[in-house]
Amino acid sequence: MTTFSSKLLDHIRQVTQEVPTSTLDSLIKVLMAAEQGEPFQMKSKLLQLLPRGSWRQAVSNLVDVWQVEAGELDGKAMAIALSTAAHCQTKLHQELSAELVWTGPNPASLPLRRTDQALLQLIRAAQRDLLIVSFAIYNIPEIVKALMAAIDRGVKVRIVAETPEASNGKIAYGMAITFGSQILERTQVYIWHKDKRPTDEQGRYGSLHAKCAVCDGQHLFISSANLTEYAMSLNIEMGVLIHNQNLSQQVIEQINSLISNNDLVDWKNEDFSR
Repeated sequence: MTTFSSKLLDHIRQVTQEVPTSTLDSLIKVLMAAEQGEPFQMKSKLLQLLPRGSWRQAVSNLVDVWQVEAGELDGKAMAIALSTAAHCQTKLHQELSAELVWTGPNPASLPLRRTDQALLQLIRAAQRDLLIVSFAIYNIPEIVKALMAAIDRGVKVRIVAETPEASNGKIAYGMAITFGSQILERTQVYIWHKDKRPTDEQGRYGSLHAKCAVCDGQHLFISSANLTEYAMSLNIEMGVLIHNQNLSQQVIEQINSLISNNDLVDWKNEDFSR
């Protein structure tokens, strides 16, 4: 029984990545109708369908490897292989797609989403629940407005953040000065309790330095940026916006486990919450 070698599978994958779906469908139709034992005629028919040089090169390489490593396979087998690979690739893109997010100089004028745009997109899209984790929070009026709108439409908002008191003064401003009671009284807010933080030999505490947001358990934003005016407009910051349920749920489960273990505690129950 003839099998598909790793080399042949690599070329099949390359063709499905290079050639657009509509053109790939035309190639598959030709392969399905091809007669056994006509590799040169088949190759010619396939290449005639390809207007771009990179597509022709990819398909030409595939046919050459096919004939050398699996010449017993007919056109129908190759058509099925291409169709299967294309389907798997489409599903993969649907299940895991990601966008680079950037704030700062962009001399190449790359089409990159800004940090504030990505975060606002998640907040405005949220319908059920929203998790936001940040080290510093200060002077972000547009994000505050978007959060208020999300809360008003019934979104359950949870915030995990650092505070000046819990961090022994590592940050100058707490959440209250930015969010105010209008948000903090209508959300679940958590901090990393001092008693749960590791310390070094000099007794210095670790910091809650993670920055991310999760929307409806489906969309995950991981960023270097704090929720501050400078991070949104002046700094060089980089992140990634990931559309994937599994990764989003992993972040939620991690935060939930920290809450269950009392590593993260309700900010409103602490003496310094105001």
